[in-house]
Amino acid sequence: MTRIGNCAFQKFNAGIIFTCVLGLIFSYYAYAVEVKKDQDDSYQPLCDISEHISCTKVFMTEYGKGFGLFPKDSMFNVRNPIYGLMFYTLVAILSMINNYIFSAATVILGIISNIFSIYLSHILYLQRDICVVCISTYIINVMITFFAIKKFRQFQKLASYDMYKKVK
Repeated sequence: MTRIGNCAFQKFNAGIIFTCVLGLIFSYYAYAVEVKKDQDDSYQPLCDISEHISCTKVFMTEYGKGFGLFPKDSMFNVRNPIYGLMFYTLVAILSMINNYIFSAATVILGIISNIFSIYLSHILYLQRDICVVCISTYIINVMITFFAIKKFRQFQKLASYDMYKKVK
């Protein structure tokens, strides 16, 4: 691997890890808000700004667990922030490994996260609510996918450069 290629990987890895840390912070906050709201119905978190700009209103719907896709008795019907914590941890770990396969897996995970973001933002639209925490995670997912694609393209660029050197 060239020095320039290694520097580019470090830059993309730093971008992915930074956005994953942000995602972990927002996911943990969302989880803490949900747990606190379950314990104390009068709890008013910072993300509850008005009647239609409210994270707890969104978190406490049927879509706040298992993305609204799993039956209530399913083991996959856990709070969405748990999925966020697992996703951001996995992506951060994968990004530290400079390998073509792991890079491709990170891109695929990023694309899947954006599909879920579109699905959940559509639900926000239908409910006529704005969730600042949710929208922040959607933006974070786009950023992760952007950095993951840039890193993956760097692998492709280096592979084509190596092929060019072998032909010469």
